[in-house]
Amino acid sequence: MKNTLRSALLLAAVLPSLACVAQTRYDEALGEVKYYQRQYQDLASFHGQCEATIAGLNGELALYKKGMPLEAVATREIDERLAHLKQLTEAIGTSSGAAPGDVEFLAVAGGYGVRVTDEVLFDSGSDEIRAEGREILLKVAQQIASRPYQRIWVRGHTDSDPVKRAATLARFPHGNLQLSAGRAVEVAALLAGNGVAEEKVVVGGFGPNEPVVPNTSSENKRRNRRVEIFVLEDAGTGER
Repeated sequence: MKNTLRSALLLAAVLPSLACVAQTRYDEALGEVKYYQRQYQDLASFHGQCEATIAGLNGELALYKKGMPLEAVATREIDERLAHLKQLTEAIGTSSGAAPGDVEFLAVAGGYGVRVTDEVLFDSGSDEIRAEGREILLKVAQQIASRPYQRIWVRGHTDSDPVKRAATLARFPHGNLQLSAGRAVEVAALLAGNGVAEEKVVVGGFGPNEPVVPNTSSENKRRNRRVEIFVLEDAGTGER
């Protein structure tokens, strides 16, 4: 009887410590998982930038092999890219009725980017594309499909304010990261359904982790809530 009682007391004393050890190991493993997820996102973004740079260099190399001076090539490509971005601005931003700054076109190595604020695309806490946002994205899809391209990245972003509304949390229990990913998926699906090759589209949700400006004011937060579409053009696009 004494041995049984002693064993029971010993077990009662050991079980809490075992539970603490298990919880500690679980927390450590969870921390490692989150760390490697962040690393994967960073590497995926870096990989895309590298692909764009490589494509640009390959284009320069091809023209160099044809005997064209690189300085002249670079100047011509810059002029062509600026002209193309101006064309995009006139075809999409101006004619869509969007407010200044709601649609922005970016020159990037090997291609171009389109940055659209969420006020144009979505209602607060929603991933359903609004009618005016759909009109803009249809024009973006038309412009993308009109020129050769290798890869398209669709990236969703939010500001730093946490998701609090009960209805939004019920739909996006993982908060801003899930909301940004859901919005990027909807934009990518619309593009893919309107002339853009789905197999060339990559989607990512970054939540509040890559702001364009500090989240220190309402205006800055408005700018950070956005979807970006980066287009890596075909290496031979600039050739005539």
